[in-house]
Amino acid sequence: MASVNNEKEIEIASPGYRLAHGLNLVLITLLAITGAMLLFPELMSWLSYAVGAPLAAFLGSPYPTSVGEELARASHRFLGEIWGLFLIVYVIYLLAFRRIHVFDALRKPLGQQIREAKALANHYVFGKPLPDDVAKNLDRHNVLVAYMAIVLVVGIVLLSISGVLMVYSNYLGLSETVFRYMLLLHDLGFYLVLLFIFLHLFASLHPANRPLLSAMFGYGKVALEWAQKHMPNYLKHVKRSGS
Repeated sequence: MASVNNEKEIEIASPGYRLAHGLNLVLITLLAITGAMLLFPELMSWLSYAVGAPLAAFLGSPYPTSVGEELARASHRFLGEIWGLFLIVYVIYLLAFRRIHVFDALRKPLGQQIREAKALANHYVFGKPLPDDVAKNLDRHNVLVAYMAIVLVVGIVLLSISGVLMVYSNYLGLSETVFRYMLLLHDLGFYLVLLFIFLHLFASLHPANRPLLSAMFGYGKVALEWAQKHMPNYLKHVKRSGS
């Protein structure tokens, strides 16, 4: 649990959380690259050639681009299995220790959620100040983060189910029609995850959230004064748990 130290800082990202975030970031990036090589073979042919040329030369193949695509396909499947195993273990850990708080904002009444979402969108996009009633009720994860997390979960579920079925399609006896349907769901899941990444990057790189970015890739703490302004409800939870 987070705590406030004598230097007027508060921990918002534990070492374990930062490690999991970093590992997830690496795996998603590699999966996105190898997936794009398969989804857009003509557009990504330069990369397929670059990664396939050394192996093609070693194998004596005159088709480095094809070798690169096959390498991307094998890497994508392997990385997908590693990522799936990581997610299963991590989610079990979060559930066991009741550390999933990203959806806490969804407990608010729907009208309050909509008001908070509109206010935050205007704040991030147009620089408008947050209304007092919204600002004083912000938690560690606001309602926009919760909505983004739903998009991510749906995308991961589509990716995982369709990916597993396609990899083991021969053992499961799936028809070509079903395989194509799974491929469509896999692509849809990919686009949803890309949407989440885009929104996550936009929010993370926003000047207002620079302390969060520094904490995630630093030592996990932000100034208490900043936290009091941007996540006052979170501080209330920390004080109650520490009392």
